[in-house]
Amino acid sequence: MASAPDAHSPTSPNPYHSLLAEAQTHRRLLSVHWEVTHRCSERCRHCYLTVLAPHRRPADELTTAEALALIEQMAALGVLYLTLSGGEFFVRRDWRELAAAAHAHRFVLRIFTNGLAITPAKAAHLASLQLYAVEISVYGADAATHDAVTQTPGSFAQTCRAFELLAEHGVRTVLKTPLMRCNVDQFDALGDLAAKLGATFRYDLTLTPRRDGDLAPLRYALNYADLVRHYRRTLTAAPTMSGAGCRLCNVGRNALALAPNGDVYPCLELPTAVGNVRQASLRAIWENAPEWTSLLTLDANALPICGGCPLGALCSRCHGAAHHEHGDWRAPATAHCIRALARRQALIDRALMPPEAAPLTAHLAALQQRLEAPRHNDDDYHPLT
Repeated sequence: MASAPDAHSPTSPNPYHSLLAEAQTHRRLLSVHWEVTHRCSERCRHCYLTVLAPHRRPADELTTAEALALIEQMAALGVLYLTLSGGEFFVRRDWRELAAAAHAHRFVLRIFTNGLAITPAKAAHLASLQLYAVEISVYGADAATHDAVTQTPGSFAQTCRAFELLAEHGVRTVLKTPLMRCNVDQFDALGDLAAKLGATFRYDLTLTPRRDGDLAPLRYALNYADLVRHYRRTLTAAPTMSGAGCRLCNVGRNALALAPNGDVYPCLELPTAVGNVRQASLRAIWENAPEWTSLLTLDANALPICGGCPLGALCSRCHGAAHHEHGDWRAPATAHCIRALARRQALIDRALMPPEAAPLTAHLAALQQRLEAPRHNDDDYHPLT
C-alpha cells in the first residue's frame, strides 16, 4: 500500500489552502467579527460608534446565555476565525466565559481592546487561552497625541503597560493605528513604539462615518496631500495596470459581522442588518437571507462608474463606503477614489509609473481638480465635501 504523502512535500495539498478553496466554492462561513458591546472606557473622537458608558448595560445587548448559544452555533457552522471586539470587550462582566467558550471550540481567536483593563491577572488568563493575538489601538506615539484622541487622560500610559504585561506572558500583540491628520507625521515613531513594546505594527487609512450617519469622524481623515506624501514614502512599485476595472471584495462569501443586539451584518463596513439571531438561527440567516444574493451577484458589470475604471489596480473599493455615502452599493466611494488618485500621483512623482499607464476618467479628472483647488480652511476638510 502506498504511503500517505508527506505534509511538507511539494506535491501534497496544503490543508489550509484546500480549506479556503472549499470555502470559496461552497460559500462556507469561516470568519466572524463580533462587536459584543458598544460600551467603552474611552471616547475616541474618530470612532464610528456612538459608544455608551462602560457600566451602562443596554437592554438589547445579548445575555450571557444568548452569547454562549451563539458561539455554539458558530462552531456548528464550522467557523474558523473569531474576533471579539467592542466598544471595549473587557467591559462585559462575562468576558471570561465568552473567551473560554471560544477557546473550547478551538477558534482562531483575536481580541480587540484599548488595553485599559489589562492587569497582570488578566494577562495571565489571556495567555492560558492561547489566543492568536490581542490587538490594541494606539493613536499616537506619545501621550499628548493618543490621549487627545481618546479623550481619556492617562490612557497612553495604561495602553503601553498592557502591551508590556501581555508580552511578559507570551501573548502575541498587534499595535494598530488608524492614520489620521493628527498622527501621520508619527508614522515612523509608531512603528518604533510597536517594536519597543514587542508588537506587530499595523495601520489603516480608513475612517468611516458613524453608524448614525454623522460624518464627524471623517474630519480626522488624511486629505489628498497627506495621502500623496504618505504613498511617496511607502509605495515601492506600481501594480500591473490591466484597465479591467476595480477589484471586488468577497463580502458575503465567507465572513459576517455581529452587533451586540444580535443583528447580523455582511461586514463592519456595511452595517445593514440581514437578520437577527434572536429571530432566526445563524445558519438560517447565513444560508437564506435574501440580501446575500444581491451582494454575491454584484460584479464589475453592475458598477456603472467603477466597473471599467482604469485605476482599478490602485483602488480598494468598498461596497460599504459607497453605501454610507450614497445609499447605493453600486456607486463609487469618494474616499477610495481619492486614495486611488493619491497612489497614482505618488507613483508618477517617484517615476514608478508614467501618467499614460493610468488615464483619468471624467469622474476622476473632476475629482482631482476639486482636490487640488485651494481651500480657505483646510481644517474643515473631510473626503465627502
